[in-house]
Amino acid sequence: MELLGVGAGEALVVFVITLIVVGPQRFPEIARQAGRYYRMARRYAAHVTADVRGAMGELEAEVEAQKEAIEAVGAEIGEGIAGAVEETRGELRALERSTRDAVGASDGDAPDGGGASGGSAAPSAPRAGEPAVSVSPGALRAPRELPADGG
Repeated sequence: MELLGVGAGEALVVFVITLIVVGPQRFPEIARQAGRYYRMARRYAAHVTADVRGAMGELEAEVEAQKEAIEAVGAEIGEGIAGAVEETRGELRALERSTRDAVGASDGDAPDGGGASGGSAAPSAPRAGEPAVSVSPGALRAPRELPADGG
């Protein structure tokens, strides 16, 4: 058994030397003072340990609160991104439909082969509000379907 790094044999040696140096009359008084100082040191160590544990508890609570705040922000960002992705998917589907409609309308307006242009279809005039783009039949391909599950 060790106490403050001093084993039983070492304590016995210190006890005998102290008894020889101070004498048997003063030894009990010195032992009482040593015991008093030892108790004071233990109380002080217990007080410091309690303070450190209290500070650690406060820090842990603060870290937990920060963690919850960060998780809330992460969830909010995730919801925002998911909303933006769904909005973009909807816009892409609308663009796909309008592209298919434009290609279908372009195919329906094209002359049936022959003609002065050597068999190529003449570009149709743009409708009001549409950009003037020359599209040859078959040049546009339908985009692949987008997944509807959000992932």
